[in-house]
Amino acid sequence: MTTREEYEQIKAYARIDGAIMGGMWILSFACFIGQFYEPVLNMASMVLGISAIVVSAIRLKNFRDNILDGVISYWKAYGYSLLTYFYASLLMAAAQYIYFQFIDHGFMLAQYTAMTSSPEFKSLMTLYGIKADEMKMTMDTIATLRPIDIALQFLTTNLFLGIVISWPIAALLKSKYKRKF
Repeated sequence: MTTREEYEQIKAYARIDGAIMGGMWILSFACFIGQFYEPVLNMASMVLGISAIVVSAIRLKNFRDNILDGVISYWKAYGYSLLTYFYASLLMAAAQYIYFQFIDHGFMLAQYTAMTSSPEFKSLMTLYGIKADEMKMTMDTIATLRPIDIALQFLTTNLFLGIVISWPIAALLKSKYKRKF
């Protein structure tokens, strides 16, 4: 059973790790936006996004080994990982809201509209059996989304990712053996 002090300690360290992970996600999102200017940033965006997951696992391992002397149950590791993803998701959603509300001004939608209007994309959609009017309807639907809607959608997606990815992270990093000095 977790005491109140242990719970507060887990929350405090998860906030720090969530801020680190959220910062990596924000940088990844910035690279994603930058890919419209410099295509190589697409790869940087993917690498940062994936490495944030690895960093969260490493930080949980460090928490287990340095703070808890190498002992953490599955449920504590799972809760720690969930809290880390929760804090990172909140930070990322706030950054995305700020971007779409004050910075974007329709830039991303215009880029996707231009991309979907290209002959290469149209032939690809024909290959997959997607009609042009369906694509236009999708783009019109995206255009009606408010910045808060977009941020909440990403928040939900990131929280779901956190729930799913925390299972294997907690299973891999749980330990009932004290660290030897």
